[in-house]
Amino acid sequence: MATERTRVDAKKLTDFATKALQKVGVPEEDAQITADMLVATDLRGVDSHGVAHLAAFYIRWIKDGLINVKPQVKIFSQTPSTATMDGDQGLGFVIGHQAMTEAIHRAEKTGAGFIAVRNSTHFGAAAGYAMMSLEHDMIGMAMTNSVPEVVAPGSTKLAVGTNPLAVAVPAGKKPPFVLDMATSVVAAGKLEMARREGASIPEGWAIDEEGKPITDPTKEGGLLPLGGTPTLGGYKGFGLGVLVDILCGVLSGSSASILWKGTLETRDSAGNHFFGALRIDSFLPVENFKKSMDEMIEAFEALPTLLGIKKIYVAGGYEAEIETDRKANGIPLRAKVIQELQELAKELDIEYDL
Repeated sequence: MATERTRVDAKKLTDFATKALQKVGVPEEDAQITADMLVATDLRGVDSHGVAHLAAFYIRWIKDGLINVKPQVKIFSQTPSTATMDGDQGLGFVIGHQAMTEAIHRAEKTGAGFIAVRNSTHFGAAAGYAMMSLEHDMIGMAMTNSVPEVVAPGSTKLAVGTNPLAVAVPAGKKPPFVLDMATSVVAAGKLEMARREGASIPEGWAIDEEGKPITDPTKEGGLLPLGGTPTLGGYKGFGLGVLVDILCGVLSGSSASILWKGTLETRDSAGNHFFGALRIDSFLPVENFKKSMDEMIEAFEALPTLLGIKKIYVAGGYEAEIETDRKANGIPLRAKVIQELQELAKELDIEYDL
């Protein structure tokens, strides 16, 4: 199993990704937004959704004409606090950034802002958009539907995407609460990482067409919904996945992913999204809220731990520690990712200086 890693400076990685995206026609500002979000994801330790996808996903989809690098985005407002956005098949990072910015602007005026997005593409990790709200003293949320990869409880048919959702909540002295989760047992990117490393996966992540557990990530099958089997609560994860499909697909005027048409390749790059922002001071003073958040987080962290467990983490706390380390010491990239970036540099005729 390949586990070798090389530490790479975050700024150099961002500059490299920006240049690569510009080389395939992405405007400079949009390339910068995308590169920033990819590297921010790596900084937080979510290696399955960072620059490992730069060449394999986004550059390839752009070159294949599956992503429109110069979209004509349209916003249809229904109320001061809500709107629907048509992304014109644009780069998901750019569309998502614009939509979350719009949600924040509406929350500044009305106390809450919600944007449903149709006709977009894969937007990476959801947390980055939810976290845009933090500097505005808001609670942010972001979610997306995706190509069906998860079976329905009691079936082996792929019925819903991993349909991740994220919520970011500011605190005072403590790191913000940042929940970013797939509604499947595990994100599809975890299988991708296992395939890249030649590793097996645990029983309980996926099943084959006969409903038997899969441990070989290269084998055909489907992910289980959060909770796993019906007996262990898989209906709950499936319900959450369907809810994300409703808010992202149905509410935006697109459709649930089970109804998507076209080839796997065209569906794989597609995505509809939903974003929200809540202004905390429209409920109570921000200082009071942050003080209560700190007290709650500290109470969780003070819980007794099992043998071998260093600390109880609230969502976002562990990632904040990883980010501190990686900003100081560089982002550890696997040998396979380094190789792909080197090949990308040669293909696009840009300098590889990582």
